[in-house]
Amino acid sequence: MLRPMWDIGNRRDYGERDLDIARVWVEFAGELAPGARAPVRLLPLTSARWRHLAPGDRITLYETAVAAGTATILEVQPPSA
Repeated sequence: MLRPMWDIGNRRDYGERDLDIARVWVEFAGELAPGARAPVRLLPLTSARWRHLAPGDRITLYETAVAAGTATILEVQPPSA
């Protein structure tokens, strides 16, 4: 499973974006072709840093210094115990 970095709105003390890691997998398909769209699930590495997100929020995926995609939050589930 892929573990890309995401710009979810967190910032460092001096204002630069602070990227967060989440495991990602595509729902109902083995892979997602470049430019394609599909529901995916994210499992944040540090869930506390993601708690401010709500349905409708847009986040940006980074695999390098260049943005590789965007996602719109559809649902937020509480962390598993």
